[in-house]
This record gives sequence, C-alpha cells and structure tokens, in this order.
Amino acid sequence: MAEEPEWKKKLEKQNLLDKLHLSVQELSELGIGWLIMAAILIYLRRDRLSGGLFKFEIFLLVLLVSFFTHELMHKFTAIRFGARAYFKISKEGLIITLLSVIIGFPMLAVGAVFWWGEAASSIGIRGRVSAAGPISNLILIGFSYMLIGIGYAILPSNLELASIVLQVGITGVSLNIFIGLFNLLPIGVFDGAKVLDWDGRIWIALIGLFLFFGFFGGGFGLF
Repeated sequence: MAEEPEWKKKLEKQNLLDKLHLSVQELSELGIGWLIMAAILIYLRRDRLSGGLFKFEIFLLVLLVSFFTHELMHKFTAIRFGARAYFKISKEGLIITLLSVIIGFPMLAVGAVFWWGEAASSIGIRGRVSAAGPISNLILIGFSYMLIGIGYAILPSNLELASIVLQVGITGVSLNIFIGLFNLLPIGVFDGAKVLDWDGRIWIALIGLFLFFGFFGGGFGLF
C-alpha cells in the first residue's frame, strides 16, 4: 500500500480552526465586534426591540450570523485569491463609531478584514473581495424570505413556532439590508468605495437590490 503524501498527513492533523484559517484570537475579535455593534444597535433601536416573543434574543442571534458571515466572506474570498487575511478590531474605527453615535449619525466601523499579498495590488481583486461581504448579506436576505414563507405556512398549525420563525426571517431581512447598505457607502474604507473603484455597474446593481428589498420587500421594518 502506498504511503499517504506528507501534505495529506499534515491536513489531517489540523483542527477545524486551522482548516478554516481562523484563530481563537480572531474569533475573539469578531465576537467583540459583534457585541459592540449589538450594544449600539440595541440602544439606537430600543423602542422597536421592546416586547415580542424572544425578540431581543432573536435580534442578537441574527446579528451574530449576519456580521460573522459578512466579515468571513471577505476573509475567505481574499484567501481564495492567494492572500493572507484576518479580522481585527480597529482602534480608529472604534473612535469613529463612538463619535458618530454621539453626533447622531452612527457609522459602525468597529473592525475590518485586513489582507495582504500580491492580489492586493489588483483593483479587480480588491473589488471582488469587498463585494463578497454585501453579496453574502443578499444571500442571507433570500434565506430570510424563505423563513418568512415557512412561518406563514405553519402559522395555522403552530402559532408559537410560526411566530419565532417569522421574527427570525423579518429580523434577518432588516439587519442584512442595513449591514449591506451601510458597507456599500462609497467613502473611506467602506466596501462601497472599493467596489465602485472596480466596477460602478456592480456597485449600482448591489445598491439597487438592497433598496428594492428595503422599499418593496418590507426590509426597513427594524431600521
């Protein structure tokens, strides 16, 4: 029997985090970013989060999934192009976030995926990496609409379960529209600036989809 290649042996010895190119430190920073965003959004929208079955807990869970998915899609897309990438809390971003909340125009720039390598010099690759985050939010919006449909389907037979499923779906639509639109702002370090620099048509298409779901799909319900 032929001996297994050395690379395969090393891969089998890796744990799940190594295979996903993640570390405990990076997950900790993602968790801190999620908690900061949650605290700010709960404070700003405390009137709409009060009352309702499991509404507060659902909000935290959906925000966790949406935030982690958005940032990790940036990371994994950069890795796909041969770059090294990690999420890190930004001190400058935290200051901007705090000041923006104080003046009444919140800009939630708590952290970002930093990546480097030969691919980073390509405008096209930078644009694709930046677009990956908002695109992941669009996918989650589609999944959330599916949950809303399931919720209405089971409503006559199980009111309590239907209520939970509907709240997850509705919160998922609203949060992902907010995260996607916010990150597509064509300024500074936001995703939108890099996407627009790469291909203005892609930026317009993404903005258009989020606005469509927001205005015509009831997606601005939470914000």
